[in-house]
Amino acid sequence: MFGVLFLCTLFPLHFEGNTDHHIIQWADNNRHLHNQLDLISGKFQQEVRPGQWKDANKVELIGVDLSDFPAEYNIHAHKLKSGYLFNVPGTGLVFSLDSSYKQFKRIDNTFFRGFNFHSFSFVRNDTLYSIGGEGFWNTNSTVIHFDLKHKEWEKVYLKNNGPKSLEWNFGGYSKGNDTFYSLGGYEEFKDNAFSKKSFYALDLKTHLWRELGFINTQLFTDQISKAKNWLDGFFIYLDGDKPNVYILDPIGNRILLYEGSNNQLKLGSNEIIRDKGQLFIYRKENQGVVIDSITVKELFGDTREVGKLYIEKIEFPWLTVVAGALLLSVLIALYFFLRMKKFERKYLWFKKSERIQDLPQHLTHLLKHFQMNGKETTLSTNQMNELLDIKSNSFETTRQQRSRDIKAINEFFEIHHGVTEAIQRRNSETDKRQTLYCIDDQFFKILIKINFQQ
Repeated sequence: MFGVLFLCTLFPLHFEGNTDHHIIQWADNNRHLHNQLDLISGKFQQEVRPGQWKDANKVELIGVDLSDFPAEYNIHAHKLKSGYLFNVPGTGLVFSLDSSYKQFKRIDNTFFRGFNFHSFSFVRNDTLYSIGGEGFWNTNSTVIHFDLKHKEWEKVYLKNNGPKSLEWNFGGYSKGNDTFYSLGGYEEFKDNAFSKKSFYALDLKTHLWRELGFINTQLFTDQISKAKNWLDGFFIYLDGDKPNVYILDPIGNRILLYEGSNNQLKLGSNEIIRDKGQLFIYRKENQGVVIDSITVKELFGDTREVGKLYIEKIEFPWLTVVAGALLLSVLIALYFFLRMKKFERKYLWFKKSERIQDLPQHLTHLLKHFQMNGKETTLSTNQMNELLDIKSNSFETTRQQRSRDIKAINEFFEIHHGVTEAIQRRNSETDKRQTLYCIDDQFFKILIKINFQQ
């Protein structure tokens, strides 16, 4: 749907160098113009008006050897409190330029190199970071930072695995929420299906990657990966066929169409930089360089949302399901535990009370039956269940409940009357498989003296 955006700037104060191999150029946000340094002669120039340069002081070059640079390279400039840092992706090279523009010095002790060409780099809390890249026939999403004290690149260890690789034209760091955003890249150059591309976010506070969703292919073709204008929180994407200007907002997951009156945005540019709340647009024309500006507030105020940048990924809530299952298990266990405790509490009178009336009603009902029918009374299992009012359909549950009731009676009379096995079990003489329940003479003598009405 959208066309290609031809721009050469990735981030504010993060610029690709001149391909003359010895001239580097970067934007100076303090003046909203450019600086330029010759890495052979040390000649330093500053832009006084768009496209017009003046010679400034000569810069001392320390440790600069152009043979360390690849045949084709990009150099990224970053503003720090003490001046500027420059890094060359894929090499590990880091240079500093002091705020007085007097000394350009190599400061890294890099030995290993070659794994992170086309990586993203940015400054966070005055520290230089690099994410992703390609090299050694592979791609990656490795995160490293430059340790100014030891002059070495160090790996940042994350809490989870992120994408296998990153689309090097489409990503950037947002200072506002301390998060790096990027479109997933091609894994080891094998998967060229744009429809499978996911959008990711790396929270630099928690060190956690999150897959936000799949890029919205209903609105974008693979040309979207060529949209380079990251402006600290959003992309500007120019459809050169319409022409239309789109704002791609990964934080709010929105695609916004610009409908304002700033025609400079619609004409394309060589460079767009952001200085806090304002954008500066540089465009080369036949008569020279044209510069225009627009505030971020004005830009967003004249837009209309036309769709989602990515289709949000709906993940099955495994954690919630597992937590719910565990909670249900605990509740079921607690239910049976309380049932058991209730039953145990029910018979605490064994050691506290001698009153026969304190026995549960179904137990006194059984004792009355033995009292009224005499000492020769025998009960079958079914008769015992009926007298104890046991109505479970489960054989094992019925057996356990009957056993507990008989045990309760026997313990009561053993504690308070010294009778062991008040109710006894024996096998039927006619059928050894059948259990009968009866009482002995000693217990019956005690039982007939009990008044259950008191």
